[in-house]
Amino acid sequence: MFLVAIEGVDGAGKTTQAELLRAGVAAAGLGVKLRSFPAYDSFIGREIRQMLRDPRQLDARSAALWFATDRRQALEHDPLGADVEICNRYTLSNAVYQSARAPEAEREAVFDWVLELEQELGIPAPDLTFVLDVTPALVAERTRARAELDAYERQADLQNRVRARYVAADDVVVIACDGRTPDAIGADVLAELRRQVP
Repeated sequence: MFLVAIEGVDGAGKTTQAELLRAGVAAAGLGVKLRSFPAYDSFIGREIRQMLRDPRQLDARSAALWFATDRRQALEHDPLGADVEICNRYTLSNAVYQSARAPEAEREAVFDWVLELEQELGIPAPDLTFVLDVTPALVAERTRARAELDAYERQADLQNRVRARYVAADDVVVIACDGRTPDAIGADVLAELRRQVP
């Protein structure tokens, strides 16, 4: 089993790239499963959706507990097991977003705490993490068409901090996305996966 995470700011194209990667892996004859987090079809996921309408009700660490618990519950109900497991958002997303929401002096400590929390809950670390990097201008263009933005998506300053933290994260493959077609980006993602899958 090889676990891949697709990460990036809201509007980066994660859903599109996760689906393209799933199709590419399936075409190669490998078993593949695509998961998205949060899992909005569960009780916890529905509570997270409500929280995202106004996250001010929870501090960063409390919010991180909800997201990590959602992931843990989803993996308990449907354990990892395909040849290639693809996650549209995973543990790094929780650490990046919650640390970006924390007071500046606490951000690094919150980042490390969230990753430790996910590990303590028994959530497996990914074998490969892609960060889809897009500029704020492109994000604004993509999200403008959405009917409703959640509270994270509405905060440009938060999205800028999130982008900077994603790009600075250790052990990630950053894919520059501005000015490129989804297929071109997907070809890079699939090629990198092929290099790394044992």
